[in-house]
Amino acid sequence: MQSTYAVHAPSVSAEKLALLAAALRRMRTLPEILDDIGDALDPQPPKEDKVEEIHGHLRNDLERLVAIAIAAESRDAEVLRLAERAAGLQTVDLPGAFRDRVLHLRLVGAVANDLLERLTATRAIKQVA
Repeated sequence: MQSTYAVHAPSVSAEKLALLAAALRRMRTLPEILDDIGDALDPQPPKEDKVEEIHGHLRNDLERLVAIAIAAESRDAEVLRLAERAAGLQTVDLPGAFRDRVLHLRLVGAVANDLLERLTATRAIKQVA
């Protein structure tokens, strides 16, 4: 008996697949997001030269968390409120003065933390240890 297998050509080019693979490798894991949140909310402020790096991570983390909320099609009012707040914070640049930069970093970290907790509570994501 002869079997017949259909040959399937991918609808996405190798170049696009390579770009997607690179993007996935750059994506931070949920434990790494928790580390970023911890860095932002730690009672001891981060060193001045680390604030921009942490802020950059948190902006990307917020983007990912908002994408999860959208993909989960969450109708939870708190998730929607936090996702809207997160989207607004992603566009805000760091202030100039160190004290203001730390305060802004803490605000971004708090929103990321609250959104992560709410996404976990609504089971949009699995609980992170």
